[in-house]
Amino acid sequence: METNKYSNIGKDGIVKEGIFVRFPKLIPACPDNWGESDLHHKLMIVGESNYFDDNVDSVFKDPEAWYQGEITKPLIPNEELERKVSNYKSGYPPFDRLLDSMKTVLKTEFGAIYDEAIYYNYFLRPATGAVSFRKFCKQIDREVAGTALCGILEIVKPNIVIFVSKFAYNEFINYIKSQKYNDTRIEFVYHPSNRWRRWESNPNSKQKFERLLKEYWLCNP
Repeated sequence: METNKYSNIGKDGIVKEGIFVRFPKLIPACPDNWGESDLHHKLMIVGESNYFDDNVDSVFKDPEAWYQGEITKPLIPNEELERKVSNYKSGYPPFDRLLDSMKTVLKTEFGAIYDEAIYYNYFLRPATGAVSFRKFCKQIDREVAGTALCGILEIVKPNIVIFVSKFAYNEFINYIKSQKYNDTRIEFVYHPSNRWRRWESNPNSKQKFERLLKEYWLCNP
């Protein structure tokens, strides 16, 4: 089971049983043959968080209960929400822009973003749809998120991580106090669906994404 390789991340810390033992649905979306391509190096794309509606029957609004409380009912209570928080997203419009740039740079066709890259959301606790995660986020969220991503990087060892959230990027850089984690380069671009910074009105973000792909992702730029 894929979750097993992440099962020791954060164990005996804030999330005693291990972060991805408690939250197996939140593991990174990773292609089976990731790292085996002759065309490109290992790329990880990191988003910000998921969102639950206010009326969802879950303890997600209580950070201590979400990370540490006794599980008397599912934290992610139904199949619809499991699909929503899964990093194996399908029919997700913001991926189309990232995918188009990846195809342009790679000069080849492929079906989904996680055919050629890992995708992961940085914060493990969903925010409420009524409040931005920047206001929703607590120190416990920061600690668990930092621990989780560092543990993932130790296992998968990507060449480059590109955040598509400046907020999540800043939080992780503050957590590790560096723009590199071991030999992994850490960068960010603005999220392609952010209504204030759509790629159509902010082409520099698209150009930066493609430049980073050419510099760190391609084997022969």
